[in-house]
Amino acid sequence: MMPRWMIAGALTALTLASPGWAKDDEEKWETRVVADKPLFVLNPDKAYILVQADAMVVPYFMRLPNTAEAAAYAQKRAEALAKEHVKWEKKHASWVKSIEALRGSSSSVERPREPLEPTEANFGWPRYEMAHPVAIGPQNRFNKQNGSVYLHEVPPGDYVFYGNVNPIAAGGACACLGTASFAAPAGKVVAMRMRLPFLEALQAAPKGQKPKDSLDLPAGSTTLRLESASSSDPRIPSDAVIPAEFRAAGQLPNAFGIEVDRLMPIDGAFAYDLDSQIDLRKSPPGSPEPAAK
Repeated sequence: MMPRWMIAGALTALTLASPGWAKDDEEKWETRVVADKPLFVLNPDKAYILVQADAMVVPYFMRLPNTAEAAAYAQKRAEALAKEHVKWEKKHASWVKSIEALRGSSSSVERPREPLEPTEANFGWPRYEMAHPVAIGPQNRFNKQNGSVYLHEVPPGDYVFYGNVNPIAAGGACACLGTASFAAPAGKVVAMRMRLPFLEALQAAPKGQKPKDSLDLPAGSTTLRLESASSSDPRIPSDAVIPAEFRAAGQLPNAFGIEVDRLMPIDGAFAYDLDSQIDLRKSPPGSPEPAAK
C-alpha cells in the first residue's frame, strides 16, 4: 500500500539528508536548493533540475559516473578494500593466537569469533550513484502556484531517478524495478513533471469507488510517472530550459528498504515486457514497440 504521507501530502518539515556513506575526503559533493526569490541567477558552470508536481513530493535522484569517474571510484574502492584487508590480517593473527592459547581449555570457555575476511563480494562500499544523491522536497519549493515546483542546482552530468523517497523516515516508493536517467548539462535547466498515478486515481474516483491501495490501479499502472516538461517562470531564462530527455536505466538496489515499484513507461524511451525494461532507443527503426504490461 502506498504510504499515507504520499496520499495526503501532509509531510512534516524535515531536512532531507543523504545517507551517511563515506566518500573520499578530497571530494566535495554539493547540491543546492534554489529558493523562491524574486531573482534567479543561473550559474553557467552548474546544471539545474526542475521538478513540477501537483502535490508536495520528495523526488530523489542520483548522479551516474562517467567513464573516468567510474574508473577512479573503482580504484578508490580497491584501495579501501586493500586497507581493510591489512587490518583484517592483524585481527586474524590475533584471533589465531587467542585460539592457540585456549587450546586444551574446557569447552565451557567462550572462544572469540573469527573475524570475517573482507572480500570483493562482501566489502561494504556504496555504488558511485548512491554516494552522490540529490534529495528534493517536500518543502523549499521554487514556486507554490498551482502545485509545486522545485529547482535544484547540481553538478553537471547524468542523473537517475530513484523514486519518491523520504530517506530520513525511510518512507515512500523507489523505482527500483525500472527507472529512467537523463542528462543535466551545464548552464541548463532540465525540466520534468512528476506524477503520482495513485493519488490522481484517488482524487478522480467517485465517492465509494476510490482505490484502497496501489493494487487497485488499472492493470499496468504504477505509483510513479515522469514526463518531460517546460517552464514559463519569468525568472528562468527561456533559452536555458530544456525538457528532460529520458533513457532506460534498468533496476536499482532498494538501499532504503522501502516499497518497490517502477516508473510508468515513457513514450520513445522505454516500455516493459513483463518484468523486463525494453530500451526503445535501442530498438531497430520501424520495429513494433512492446506492449506495456
